[in-house]
Amino acid sequence: MKIFWIGLFLSLFSYNSYSQDYNKYTLSGKVLSETGDALDGAYIKINEQYYWTSSDGDYSAKLTEGDYQLQVSIIGYQSVDTLVHLTENSVLNFELERAVNGLDEVLLEGHQHKKTSQNVLYVDNEYLEDQFNGSLAASLEKLPGFNAMQIGSGASKPIIRGLGLNRVAIAENGVKQEGQQWGADHGLEIDALQVENLEVIKGVGSIAYGSDALGGVVRINNNTIPKEGISGSLYSFTKSVNNSLGSSVKLAYRKNDWFAKAKVTGLTYADYKLPAKQISYLNFDIPIFDEQLKNTAGKELDWYGQFGVIKDNFTSTISVSNVYQKSGFFPGSHGIPDISRVQPDGDARNIEEPFQRVTHFKVISNSDFDFENGKLDVDLSYQKNHRQEWSLFHTHYAGQEPPEINPNLELDFDLSTYGAKATYHHNFNKEHETQVGVDFQWKDNTIEGYNFLLPEYQSANYAMFAIHEFQPSSENLWTLGMRFDYGTIDMKGFYDPNLYEFLIGNNQSEETANSYAQRSRDLDRDFSSFNIRLGWDHEFDKHWSSKINLGTAFRLPTAIELGANGIHHGSFRHEQGDPDLDPEKGFMADISLNYAQNSWKINLSPYAYFFSNYIFLKPSGTFSLLPHSGQLYSYTESEALLTGFEFSIDKQIARWHIGLAGEYLYNQQLTSNSSRNFPLPFTPANNLFTEVGYQLFNSSEIFDNSEISINNRLVMEQERIAQGEEITPGYGLWGLGFRSDLKFNKFQAKVNLRVDNLFNKKYFNHTSFYRRLQIPEMGRNIQLSIKIPFGQS
Repeated sequence: MKIFWIGLFLSLFSYNSYSQDYNKYTLSGKVLSETGDALDGAYIKINEQYYWTSSDGDYSAKLTEGDYQLQVSIIGYQSVDTLVHLTENSVLNFELERAVNGLDEVLLEGHQHKKTSQNVLYVDNEYLEDQFNGSLAASLEKLPGFNAMQIGSGASKPIIRGLGLNRVAIAENGVKQEGQQWGADHGLEIDALQVENLEVIKGVGSIAYGSDALGGVVRINNNTIPKEGISGSLYSFTKSVNNSLGSSVKLAYRKNDWFAKAKVTGLTYADYKLPAKQISYLNFDIPIFDEQLKNTAGKELDWYGQFGVIKDNFTSTISVSNVYQKSGFFPGSHGIPDISRVQPDGDARNIEEPFQRVTHFKVISNSDFDFENGKLDVDLSYQKNHRQEWSLFHTHYAGQEPPEINPNLELDFDLSTYGAKATYHHNFNKEHETQVGVDFQWKDNTIEGYNFLLPEYQSANYAMFAIHEFQPSSENLWTLGMRFDYGTIDMKGFYDPNLYEFLIGNNQSEETANSYAQRSRDLDRDFSSFNIRLGWDHEFDKHWSSKINLGTAFRLPTAIELGANGIHHGSFRHEQGDPDLDPEKGFMADISLNYAQNSWKINLSPYAYFFSNYIFLKPSGTFSLLPHSGQLYSYTESEALLTGFEFSIDKQIARWHIGLAGEYLYNQQLTSNSSRNFPLPFTPANNLFTEVGYQLFNSSEIFDNSEISINNRLVMEQERIAQGEEITPGYGLWGLGFRSDLKFNKFQAKVNLRVDNLFNKKYFNHTSFYRRLQIPEMGRNIQLSIKIPFGQS
């Protein structure tokens, strides 16, 4: 707690070099529709300050003398962007025209987005900073239909509509992120604080992004062009639940037709606090000393650099980034729990074995060539994802000697990925636009370590795709997409002579011993898949609109699903792949119904997926002959159904702001034996998030854009569980928040104070990495963040 208050003190006395005149003037006016109706809840962005209109369409802001950029927007209407020179009290009215590009699905800031038939949520950097919760996926959990698979306090991965792991694609600047997405203990190596803009595409995104986009796409855009001159910001935060301290610095410089950007984020966190004094696992009662989960500390250092050139008919950027993470595993998560290993060592920030170390290095080149009626986008990329698990050398059978180099390196995966993608956009006329493209990717994965889980492999994917958009009127947009993929994988066999000798010594037959000792076999397979999607975006009137999508989807089986054979400590079991698995195929129907009037924004999105061969880990019903491994889990495939709906409601009433986001999800396997039709694994429970905010200090000269809020997250009991899972009780969590823009003398800052799990409730997250260990989630957390802009606003 001492670290938390030190961080609070230092952040409050940060200083920025902004120069301001203390005298203020009033800028006010009305925002009306083209028919003269008042627009209630329209957003007014004045530089980096935000206001909204009353039920009469009125707005008012107190500002110092100077130049300001105003953006006025509301869903369903065209945005207005203008400059104002303020030297006295002024009145400025706006009349907005209906948007010919239709209704955006979710508008978290006043940006106009290209009309699309897909179900898309738009998020900007300010939202991510306000909601930052240690990782990117965890920072997006308030969005409807979006959940995070938690891995301790510093890492997580996204789940969209109950689909996660290798079924959600992450793309940065058009390039799909590649790593070890298959494991529940593998986080997403993306720095949330470095993201400039983000889109969550719900529903199948396979046409544009191929395999892994079956459940949806998290699309990151870090190619925003900065304004002339120098600009940047300093963002700092501290959290009480794990004594976390972190900062992110951003710098940008633009002169004429070139620019450069640099970003650095560093954070450190200690063992996190639990609202529990002991846990029970495998009939062991394990004490939690000082209500801190031993060895869950970590640290992270990320950097990002970009150089860009802007010409009349050509734009090009080169981005280089690196994410480094080191985090400990609770000692009971690797092997049989030992009470002596969970006793305090006197340093809550110490990271002992077992721990993981991950580095993700990435180079992306984006080039856009503009022609008279078209545009060519060329994306080239290289990624190196290096993940290691370190644990004190141990062997489950005699005869295995520790390696001479790095004897405690248990698993080492080193994945290199090369990618090239070219897309040509052609505008035939105002009604017709076509995209055609090719997408190539090649991977090479090597392994090290004294344990074996996944063999070395090389894989490649070659794809062609086409997307045609037909917009016969401002109310209708039709989209037809097609994609053909051809993939190959070449896996190297691995034979374990020590295991063979162990099994023979335990009276197993030579055939059985050889079967187990051949941990993986040489495999050379190829796959192909053709997919199609049809979408329709229709605007009934200025208040109602809908999006309908029908299509097929696919996912190529991964190396872990084809060739795994070993004890996966991250999942606490022996996992075995099946080299004969086929590509995962599915059919999808998705509907989004939207209503917007004045400050009401309502969305309802029902959907359904049918999979002809959904791939998942299934208990085999037999015990593995590997020592200390328990039941054997095998990757298998089955028909499956997944359906549900999401909804969101947003309303502005004078100074009050009310928001709701909920999700209902139902799925199950479909087999020849209906009594074995279990739900699919890692399925989030049905949930509802509610937040009520109230605007404060409207006439204050120090506090601008201030809001206090209270929120509740209600999660139902998850009793529909897959084989090997446990029922997770429901729970309700309360939180408080306060945010404001501070301005006095030469000081400017955005302050966000938040309290999560206000009543320190003990609860379990069904998709958490530690759920199988009966470890509850983090306790009460007080988080303070401060952002200080500088340079051009």
